[in-house]
Amino acid sequence: MKDKYAVILGAGRGSRMESRDPNHSKVAYPILGKPLINYVVDAVIQLGLKDLYTVVGFGGKATEACVKDYSKVVWQKEILGTGHALMQVKELADKDGDIIVVGGDTPLLTTKTLQKIYHKHEKGDNALTICTSVFENPTGYGRVIREKGSYRLLDIREDKDCNAEEREIGEVNAGIYIINNRLLQEYLPKLSNSNAKKEFYLSELVKLFNRDGYRVEAYVLEDAQDIFCVSDRFQLSYAAKVIRKRVNRKLMLSGVSIEDPDTAYISPDAVIGRDTIIRPNTSILGPCKIGEANWLGPNTSLTNVNMGNDNHIMNSTLENVKISDNKFIGPYVFKKDEEIC
Repeated sequence: MKDKYAVILGAGRGSRMESRDPNHSKVAYPILGKPLINYVVDAVIQLGLKDLYTVVGFGGKATEACVKDYSKVVWQKEILGTGHALMQVKELADKDGDIIVVGGDTPLLTTKTLQKIYHKHEKGDNALTICTSVFENPTGYGRVIREKGSYRLLDIREDKDCNAEEREIGEVNAGIYIINNRLLQEYLPKLSNSNAKKEFYLSELVKLFNRDGYRVEAYVLEDAQDIFCVSDRFQLSYAAKVIRKRVNRKLMLSGVSIEDPDTAYISPDAVIGRDTIIRPNTSILGPCKIGEANWLGPNTSLTNVNMGNDNHIMNSTLENVKISDNKFIGPYVFKKDEEIC
């Protein structure tokens, strides 16, 4: 079995977030108290990687703080495109195996989707497998160019380099690549920046590999939501809504009652036992560990809380608190950094 390595691209500026802090990293913005790039980390590390690298640049200190416990960090001092980002990962130069490349601003990406893409790559013994999707409005995305008649993948044309006919193409580059690393290292120096943005695009590998007879295939996503890219705060809120629904559904199917899922904000890192009831307007953030048959809420905020069984917490805020069993807390209580036995 080939070794697998992954590279998360997290160096972009994120100017559309309109932050007052010019050094704020887009991928460090939280969803349910967790940086959005860490959702991507969670998705890729379950693939059985030999190593994970995260490329950071603009606001890099913030991004580094998010991922340093899970990933090696590589700096891209100049933001000159996705191909240029891979050029900075010098440690990969002598590795055998496959490289999985994903964007750090796609928090809805799942391990299941990545496994399907990798299966296609491995089954076809491909040199390069890219992930594509079909959008009703493909503006801003690279278009997938296929050979008429055979449907063979020929090229990826970035949005700003498309002619009028190519802009009508609905199939787009989803920004996920699986690449034979030996070929990647050979072809990175061949990438050109002769394009509208003067950047080195990883997507140019499609054309170069095709030209030289290497096998290139596309995996077309069944659900475009998987590669939803967060570029502004409205999109951040949409991603948060999707993740919240996923988390709440998983908990309810495991035996947790959530009276009003639309007002429950629960971290995916929270562990909650069976027969616990979560009442309206309750947030449970951070790596909380909550036992069984607890009654939480309404109007309650728990952050990094560890509790046993059969507790009743209402109209209260608790941070970094440890609680044993059979305790009643509330209403209108604030506790921080305490142990309640």
